[in-house]
Amino acid sequence: MKYSFFFLTIVASAISLARSSENKVSEVNRVIVDFTKKSEPLTEIWNSTGFSPADIVSTHEMKAVIGDVGSLGTRAIKYIRPHYLLNLVVARGMGSNHPQYDWSRLDQTLDVMTGSGLKLVFELMGFPADGSDIAASAYDKNFQEQLVHRKSYFDDLRKPEQIRNWKRFVKDLATHLELRYGRNEIREWLFETTNEPNLTHFWGYSREVFFNYYDACSEGLKGADTALKFGGPGSAAPELNGFFTGLMDHCERGLNFFTGERGVRIDFISVHVKDQPRRMIAREMKCIGYLRSNYPSLKMKPFINDEADPIVGWAKPYWWECGPWYACFVAQNLDLHQRLMGPEKGVNYRLFSNDHMFLGSWDQRTTHALFRAQPGEAGFTLIRKPVLSVMELIAGLGTRLFPAKVPANLEDHFGVIPTKVDGKISILVYNQTPIKIDRNPKPEPDKELAVMKSEEVKCMLTMHGLPSDRTQLKIQRIDEQHGNPYRLWVGMGRPKILTEKQIDLLKRAEPQETILSREIACSDHTQTLEMNFPSPSVSLITIEKIRK
Repeated sequence: MKYSFFFLTIVASAISLARSSENKVSEVNRVIVDFTKKSEPLTEIWNSTGFSPADIVSTHEMKAVIGDVGSLGTRAIKYIRPHYLLNLVVARGMGSNHPQYDWSRLDQTLDVMTGSGLKLVFELMGFPADGSDIAASAYDKNFQEQLVHRKSYFDDLRKPEQIRNWKRFVKDLATHLELRYGRNEIREWLFETTNEPNLTHFWGYSREVFFNYYDACSEGLKGADTALKFGGPGSAAPELNGFFTGLMDHCERGLNFFTGERGVRIDFISVHVKDQPRRMIAREMKCIGYLRSNYPSLKMKPFINDEADPIVGWAKPYWWECGPWYACFVAQNLDLHQRLMGPEKGVNYRLFSNDHMFLGSWDQRTTHALFRAQPGEAGFTLIRKPVLSVMELIAGLGTRLFPAKVPANLEDHFGVIPTKVDGKISILVYNQTPIKIDRNPKPEPDKELAVMKSEEVKCMLTMHGLPSDRTQLKIQRIDEQHGNPYRLWVGMGRPKILTEKQIDLLKRAEPQETILSREIACSDHTQTLEMNFPSPSVSLITIEKIRK
């Protein structure tokens, strides 16, 4: 693309390497990272996504999405969390001593995901059909609420015999999974209760029935393998709802439905908190604070937010889901969670998930924009959005996190994640201007673009503790001009049907772009970069020795 070289030239000329001098620093913001200071582990808490329902994995489109997501590698996305997996099973004779199972649809679905290198956050959600009808499960237009249920033995979990047989079903399920995929593989998965039990369209029973169901899931998994990890409740807002607080009490002091013993195991605690990063963390800390005050033995259990999205409703159209602003949200969420909810803060934060692997368009919460072929023709095209491409930048971070000093006036939207591994330095820099994200229906981002343009950050990035040797500097970036196929698509006139030439151009615009690559020399372990970071943007700066 001709314009790529033009932008490379402009950006490269705007970045200079300089010795730090007081007159320059006084004109710009000064950011300092120090690789001589004490570091801490960079925990992989970012690499998870989800979608609904599991039924759609049978489509060519979803198989392609899963394959592309898996191709990024586990440091980009490792875990996948689909809804309604158990709707894919047929279980006959559940009221007898010899139930018979048809796992074939479940196996085919899991084969697609595991075959792409992904591991499961396996929701024990949905109910196996009893095989007496041929109706297909059906969902609302956003694939959330189940509207048509196939006939199932498990039609009233208030009945004790159904709870007892649910335990047997879960045991048989786990045994089957270990036989098919291997015990070591399944032990890396996370098994979770049904999705958002505090919402009646997902869970139609009382809390007491939910606790019995929880015991059945726990004991069933333990009956197959005591090393399998199980937790929950995976509940929606408000954070301290009765299912969350009730499950904590049940696990600490309640009576196990099967053993009669007081207390039930919980291997991780999961919630769904959707918000801007700082408010999200405050709400998550509300849950941690509740545990510290009421159930101290649970306060260091692994904590998961497996729908850590900016806003509720994946299908609602918002302009910022098209381009780099959403990518910046993910980067800032990672940065703040590492710094504000790490082990040194007394929190065992395990995972947050960008629940965005749905099939949809530019302005929906998806990893790709889906384009269909001409009417009457088969085929489709998937274009990666910046929110997926940014995962490759994040995957380029090292394993040790070092301190960074950012001016106070920038802290609400600008951040630096300095890391190192095996002598290679990787620094992720994001500039994510706070904006009003819930204007609906989707408007053009007129006011927001003006605000973001005014908040470009010019800074002197000073790095201490660099190799005093010849090194290679590389800067990759996602912003409005780079790694942003949406902007190119708009320039094409927003076509609904793509030509082969347009597909080729959009595919070439998918990945983050290298805006600078050059050799630098450092004699005293310190180097300063004078840089401009537009808003919104995410940049990955890497420095490593040149091997002779």
